[in-house]
Amino acid sequence: MKADVSPGSPAPLAEPPEAAEGTRSLVALAAAEARYRGVLEAAADAIFLVDAAGSILLANSSAERMFGYRPGSLSGLCIDLLVPESKRAAHGEHRAHFDAQPRHGSRRLTHLAGQRRDGSVFPAEISLSYIIEASGTIVTCAVRDVSERDRQALALRRLNASLRLIHDCNAALVRAGSESEMIAGIVDRLHRQGGYSAVWVELVDCSSSDARLAAEPAALVVASSLDGDLWRRGFREQLTLPALEQAQALTCLFGSAGGLADWSGDLADRGQRAAIALPLFGRGVAIGVLNLLTPEPQGFDEAACEVLEDLADDLAYGIFAQRAEAGMRLLKRAVEASANGVMITDALKHDHPITYVNPGFEAITGYGAGEVLGNSGRFLLAGDHDQLALNELSQALRERRATQVTLRCLRKDGSPLWVELNVSPVCSADGTLGHFVSVFHDISERRRYEEELEHQANHDSLTGLPNRNLLRDRQQQAIAYAERHDSSLALLAVDIDQFKRVNNSHGHGYGDQLLRIVAERLADSVRDGDTVARLGGDEFVMILADPLGEEEVARVIARILEKVAQPIDLDGHALAISCSIGASLFPRDGRDPETLLKNADAAMHRAKARGRGSFHFYQAEMNERVAGQLAMEADLGRALERGELELHYQPQVDLLSGKIVGAEALLRWRHPARGMIAPKDFITLAEDSGLIVPIGQWVIETACQQVRAWRDAGLATPRLAINLSARQFQSDDLAEQLAAALARAGLDGGALEVELTESLALQDIGRVTAILQKIRQAGVTMAMDDFGTGFSSLAHLLRITVDRIKIDRCFVRDILSDRTAAAVALAVIAMAKSLGVKVIAEGVETEAQLAFLRERGCDELQGFYFSGPLPSEEFEVLLREARGLSFAGSSEAEDEDDGARTLLQRGV
Repeated sequence: MKADVSPGSPAPLAEPPEAAEGTRSLVALAAAEARYRGVLEAAADAIFLVDAAGSILLANSSAERMFGYRPGSLSGLCIDLLVPESKRAAHGEHRAHFDAQPRHGSRRLTHLAGQRRDGSVFPAEISLSYIIEASGTIVTCAVRDVSERDRQALALRRLNASLRLIHDCNAALVRAGSESEMIAGIVDRLHRQGGYSAVWVELVDCSSSDARLAAEPAALVVASSLDGDLWRRGFREQLTLPALEQAQALTCLFGSAGGLADWSGDLADRGQRAAIALPLFGRGVAIGVLNLLTPEPQGFDEAACEVLEDLADDLAYGIFAQRAEAGMRLLKRAVEASANGVMITDALKHDHPITYVNPGFEAITGYGAGEVLGNSGRFLLAGDHDQLALNELSQALRERRATQVTLRCLRKDGSPLWVELNVSPVCSADGTLGHFVSVFHDISERRRYEEELEHQANHDSLTGLPNRNLLRDRQQQAIAYAERHDSSLALLAVDIDQFKRVNNSHGHGYGDQLLRIVAERLADSVRDGDTVARLGGDEFVMILADPLGEEEVARVIARILEKVAQPIDLDGHALAISCSIGASLFPRDGRDPETLLKNADAAMHRAKARGRGSFHFYQAEMNERVAGQLAMEADLGRALERGELELHYQPQVDLLSGKIVGAEALLRWRHPARGMIAPKDFITLAEDSGLIVPIGQWVIETACQQVRAWRDAGLATPRLAINLSARQFQSDDLAEQLAAALARAGLDGGALEVELTESLALQDIGRVTAILQKIRQAGVTMAMDDFGTGFSSLAHLLRITVDRIKIDRCFVRDILSDRTAAAVALAVIAMAKSLGVKVIAEGVETEAQLAFLRERGCDELQGFYFSGPLPSEEFEVLLREARGLSFAGSSEAEDEDDGARTLLQRGV
């Protein structure tokens, strides 16, 4: 380098060589010091130079910043001031140990603490080394603030612990065999491994309709220092329930007890620093809440909350999965145990092959699972593909929708099987159809019951024939067919002759057998397309479809009459029966079911009036007679109220003394427009309509009051006989009614005698006998009326105690001309004598009849020979005048008139 010297300047003085060398040394030293200072100032660690006494000789800027001192203020301070007071003794030990080392050594100290000027403490790591100078030993101290490193290390440790905890909890979730085991395992691990002082799970009460928590936790683990439940109630109200309602985790930090609620202050006093409540939701459904307490000062920071929320989600999923699995197990058990058949078919394959059947299916159909899997369910139809319900089923399968149908199938053994089939599509989560589930309900028994009910509703239970309901339907069909084809039809009303007498004499069991036999004979008499129905009782109706004319109908009716009239053997009883038939023709006699049936019934009654075993075609004038009968029934219902009924009295005469010893009260109806109506014209009508019951009560009352009136008039009154109907015997208090009527009239029982017919006595032999015993206990005597006209069983009649037997007028009328009638009359007299019972002959009209009966030992007579039925006033005259029969000279007269005697009489 060349010096720049100006011409006029003085020349520089030469510097001595020693001085120049010294200058260069100082410059080099200054440069080295500057470099050293730069290194100190650039260091991130705090660097101190400390003398042997512990005073700080030098501190870099990082040291001033790390410890919070102003620039230059650390020089001269004792190094111990930078150590927390609690750590200074240990710091002195570390220095002494370091000083005892060889001078060339160094030492690195960790896990120490530094103290800033403001008193705050931070973790530090220190490196010590020596500098030997002439003035003494200087220690170089490098201090590093490891707060962030420790924080990161702590976070890493906590993360690792959390991961281990989550791993263990997930393992517990997987291994748990039940919901309770799962929850208990999670709670226990959170307490032991997670270090939480209290952990518990509260579940939603499944039995409640809303998301209400159960009264007790599902699992609970708490530290011994947290006994009592006061704090838990507050926790529940302020954290658990709000977390469930808001569907988000809620936390709470506890500082100190001051100013906090009772429960949180209590927890703070017990060393707890934070709480958290994590709601458990599975697929949007509230399951419960996971609750935790921790004593850690940092509480539940963001990282901890994130881990716990993940764990809560896993727990919620585990509970949901457990419940779903339990539900599936329950569903499987329910399906396996169900009595209904369950069949699952593949919806994606042709013919929908069967992929599963339950035991119920096997039991219902008789097919095992191995026999049906992979096959189409059509095999159950056994080829019966014409059922209308199959159209709906096929349509539903094509449209992939649910449906319900009723199908007729066959079991494996070939027996019929009716099933109610419910088919439902099963789709995956993305909506893709995969299967159809079919549930079979065996309704065979119900179907049989319904068919039976339908049959009962439309058929007669006794004969199996169509009843009135089905008959009307058949009539309408037959009429519609006849109208369409311009043809005719015949309606026959059939009634069994004297069926009531057969039914009453032999009992209802015999009557039912008879009805079944007649029903079979009627059905056998017509074609398959014709209809035979039973309306009730002994009434039948027949529909003859499309007859050729009235002559053909007559031939069919004749065949029916002949078929029915064949002898019948009922348990050894030979019966000869007949029926009466009335016929109406469509369209001549009516164009609707009601009119045809009404007219056929009118014709049938005309046939009955002509005699047994006959038939009659409808004639228009019959309606007038039917209308008259209906009007008479209406008038009869008002006859009692209007006082139109009367009692006439026919005397009964003793055949020894000739005196009147009794009388029979006979009912008469004095109609205001028709005059006196005979009993035969209205008694049957009264019995059929039920009016006979009040009329019979009136007869009893009137007869008793009449006897009372005669006695009050000073007359010697004979016994008075009254007739009882079958309807009156249906009343259990008949004997009480008689006793009450006698009591009201002030009479004893001997004033009355009741007459009952042979058929009535045998109608219900046990019941009738019991009622008659009560009547006899009241002192009332009894007579058997119409004896010999019924289908009597002598053994049964002997069970009934009577005082008199009346020979029916039909035998008395022909007693002189008919050997059978005479034989019956003599047999009755002989039987009565052997039983000690009086005999009365009804309908005695001639002296010859009187003589015959008197000679054969008959006790009494009743008939027009002596007197017909008389009004009460005229009968009173007989009593006052004490009229009777005189038998003087009767034998001579008979001898003179020997020519009038019959062959039977001569032979007797």
